[in-house]
Amino acid sequence: MSSTVRATVVQASSIFYDTRATLAKAEKLLKEAAALGSQLVVFPEAFIGGYPRGYNFADLSPRGKESFRKYHASAINVPGPEVDRLATMAAKYKVYLVTGVVERDGHIILHCSFL
Repeated sequence: MSSTVRATVVQASSIFYDTRATLAKAEKLLKEAAALGSQLVVFPEAFIGGYPRGYNFADLSPRGKESFRKYHASAINVPGPEVDRLATMAAKYKVYLVTGVVERDGHIILHCSFL
C-alpha cells in the first residue's frame, strides 16, 4: 500500500444561483482530476450553493429579500439528491471528495463541508 496520496485542490467558482449547473461543473472538474491520477479532490468553501461575497441578506428591501430567496433556493438539503449525485460522481471517478456546500435547514442557511 502506497503512503502517498495524490490530491487536487480545485480553485473554481460555482455558478451562482444555479445548483444544477454547478454540479455539472463539479463533475467536469472531478473527471479532469481523476484523469491526472488524483485520489482526493477538494473543492472550495460553499462551492455548491455559492459564496455570497458582497451580498447583504440583512437587507429587507424587496431586492434584498429576492436575493436571499434565490440563495436559499440554490442551497441543498443534506442528505438529499445533490449529495447523492456527488457521492455517485466520487464513486464513478474513484476519488474521495471534499466539497463546501450551502446547506438548507428549513429557513436557515448553513455553510459546511462534507467528505
